[in-house]
Amino acid sequence: MEFAIHIIETSDYETQNVRELSTKLAFPVHVVEPAELDAGTAHVDIVILGISKDPDIAAARAKLSRIRSLCPAAQVVLCTPTETQALDATIMSLGARSFLLKPVEEKTFVALLNKMLSQIHKRKQREKYVKSVEKTSRIGEIVGKSAAMKDVLALVERVAKSPSTSVLLLGESGTGKSLFAQTIHDTSERSSGPFIEINCAAMPTNLLESELFGYEPGAFTDAKTQKIGLIELADHGTLLLDEITETDTQTQAKLLKFLDSKKLRRLGGDEEITVDVRVIAATNRNIREEVKERRFRDDLFYRLNVVEIRVPSLRERKEDIDMIATYYLGYYKKKFKKPYLHFSADVQTLLREYPWPGNVRELINLIERAVLLCKDAVIRKVDLPIEKKPDPHVISFSREYDDLVVNLPAGGVSLDAIEKKVIEATLVHTRGNVLQASKLLGMSRGALRYKLAKHKIDPTAMVKRALVKTT
Repeated sequence: MEFAIHIIETSDYETQNVRELSTKLAFPVHVVEPAELDAGTAHVDIVILGISKDPDIAAARAKLSRIRSLCPAAQVVLCTPTETQALDATIMSLGARSFLLKPVEEKTFVALLNKMLSQIHKRKQREKYVKSVEKTSRIGEIVGKSAAMKDVLALVERVAKSPSTSVLLLGESGTGKSLFAQTIHDTSERSSGPFIEINCAAMPTNLLESELFGYEPGAFTDAKTQKIGLIELADHGTLLLDEITETDTQTQAKLLKFLDSKKLRRLGGDEEITVDVRVIAATNRNIREEVKERRFRDDLFYRLNVVEIRVPSLRERKEDIDMIATYYLGYYKKKFKKPYLHFSADVQTLLREYPWPGNVRELINLIERAVLLCKDAVIRKVDLPIEKKPDPHVISFSREYDDLVVNLPAGGVSLDAIEKKVIEATLVHTRGNVLQASKLLGMSRGALRYKLAKHKIDPTAMVKRALVKTT
């Protein structure tokens, strides 16, 4: 990233001196010429404004006004011959960020400009990151009045009052954990600061550490310029670490150290940087099981789990389905300019009966598709790519604290079907390792082999399922 500096000095000698000093900065700098300003296309980050002993403040203000009309965020450094009683008034009048005494001394100039450019760099990277995620940002708001949702929202409200408490959000995929994290941020004292989110599962392991902590030039082969990490970008705001259980042990160790000290070092850097940020972690896995199996550090788990919030699945709050469907129907009617659309009565019944394995995300996507493709004024069953009735064989399992919760379909299911489902899921988890699966299931390897033959389960097929699941 290159930064632009414009020099307004009282003599060619002083202009050349500032130009030469700019080459000694830690950041790449382009000196914007007057002709570039005249063209009206130049961007300026910092203005170096030199004044004489008897400055024409009105003329200096006029020059700055023109630059600020093109670049409102440009910062001003005032270079003045001597420190006088009127200096403070001059700085205030010109809106200068800081000042330097002439003759400008190299060490002071470089230290001041490097600090300013570092702050500008951080702001630009934050803006770039926020802009890059706008296309996938959340829409709407948390919708629901069920007892389960009221309990969760009451806890969210209490947590938001503490601006530094770490929060652990648990729940199945698609339940809207990131939206709850955003709500905690928006209703807290940190709402004026940034909300930065990273999906740890979507980031390759070898890149995740540099994304979180940043790096200095030369830290590794491709590190050409400085990068501000996402933790640092979230300073005075909130950082959401989604799918935290996907991080490797090395990154977990560095996260723990940061949480304990609120200080970090960029890769390849020597400076310790203090960052004031609330960390919210989220996962759809059984994190206690991950800790038990030593895939997730127990000390990091306890550090993150100051307040635990379990977001209920849509199956657990079916009374909210009508409200959610109505809300997003209105949203997409407006987006796609179809104000006349509405659900047929049988569609509303279907939405209430469907088991929603993909939770709220699946419901929202379904409604978006239906509104977009529907050619009539009424959305009917034929417009929805789901079964007319819930699949009688759908079984789901979740863990609530130390209890295993089994969600059975209304029509019931055989015990053999449940046993087969559990064994298959365990083998997918162990990537077909029968010995490891037998330990997880609390049985001998021979007993599990008997079950595999009984249910005609091929462990190698479970390896393929595991590979598909991770791609």
